[in-house]
Amino acid sequence: MRNRELRGEARISVRQRGTLKAEIDWFPCLIQDMSGSGFLVLCSREVVVGQVLDFRCELFPGKRLECKIEVRHVSDAGVGTRIVEIDQRGADLCQLYLQEQYSERLNRSG
Repeated sequence: MRNRELRGEARISVRQRGTLKAEIDWFPCLIQDMSGSGFLVLCSREVVVGQVLDFRCELFPGKRLECKIEVRHVSDAGVGTRIVEIDQRGADLCQLYLQEQYSERLNRSG
């Protein structure tokens, strides 16, 4: 029996448009949820487990996240990915976005 990888971070539900690049083609995707280590996305093309894709998404006006992600699983719910390459600016931007999303949810529920 294969051990499942445990998540170190909670995922936050979001709806954010992005794009993925396989080989030379960019194609649209929609982030369903995210954490500092990965995303669940819906995409318009078929991808396979183990495939590494370029990812970009404008998280704030004029502030674009760019990184490389690896496909970890594919299901009816979407494509589970893990960030495999990101620079410090991108990691900081991602954390800022997650903090803002989490804060908004706390304010709505309180």
